[in-house]
Amino acid sequence: MIYIIIPVFNRLSYTKDCLASLSNQSISNYKIVVVDHGSTDGTSEYIKNELPEVELITGSSDLWWTGAVNLGLKWVLETAGLNDTVLTLNNDLIVDKNYLECLNDMHSNFPKALIGSVSVDIFNPEKISFAGIKWSSVTAKYKSAVNINIPYSLFREKNEYIVSDLLPGRGTLIPVKAFKDVGIFDEENFPHYAADEDFSLRCKQAGYSILVATNACVKSYVNETGLNADSKTSVKTIITSLTSIKSKNNISKRWYWAKKHSQIPALYMGFYMSRTFFSYVKSLIATNNH
Repeated sequence: MIYIIIPVFNRLSYTKDCLASLSNQSISNYKIVVVDHGSTDGTSEYIKNELPEVELITGSSDLWWTGAVNLGLKWVLETAGLNDTVLTLNNDLIVDKNYLECLNDMHSNFPKALIGSVSVDIFNPEKISFAGIKWSSVTAKYKSAVNINIPYSLFREKNEYIVSDLLPGRGTLIPVKAFKDVGIFDEENFPHYAADEDFSLRCKQAGYSILVATNACVKSYVNETGLNADSKTSVKTIITSLTSIKSKNNISKRWYWAKKHSQIPALYMGFYMSRTFFSYVKSLIATNNH
């Protein structure tokens, strides 16, 4: 059984599209678990009335991504067997009808592995935005594991799977046994960002492979970089970016990451913040020039 955990906070139209794409899968051995953590747009009412087959779990808005996923996990782990798997998925993704089958087939070949998905632009499905990451524990450098500047159809023909250093939670299949081995996501230290990557590293240290199945694709509404070309950068937005729980650049969370996973935390943090501030300066200049 594949247990699909989808945390949601408003954006009902996205949730409808995501669930619709999961309703027409080529295999049937899956259960959808939606964790609604504080939506005010009728998400829970819609699922109760229109999709009674979906397991609905509700929580408060202070759960953020990690707490919401863990809430779903606690329900799943009371039900699932050791041979089952968990798929973490976000509601701003849609998938093709053979998506779960592709992940399941890869899991059969690599039972002790976390298996991620290729992410493409929903408006341009040939444009790849994620297909694995190479990450340096010294320089804090993130780069694509392989060349993704080719059409997805060609990329899929060339590669069966990609070895990655880390995986996001946006379409990652995880053996239930992995949670028994390393625990659940770290919501205390990584409430919204980095808990997924932290979990994948902990699994890697426990002997699990970290792979991306190239024929398992999620179509994303969201820019994977987290940058919005239409937004204007100001000192206020920079301060918010460095302090908000919702920001991937939150200094305190990144410092904890550096202490936990890097070889030389101070050096790692120096590299990371240098790149971050350089990107802020470029954005400020671009904003002032418009």
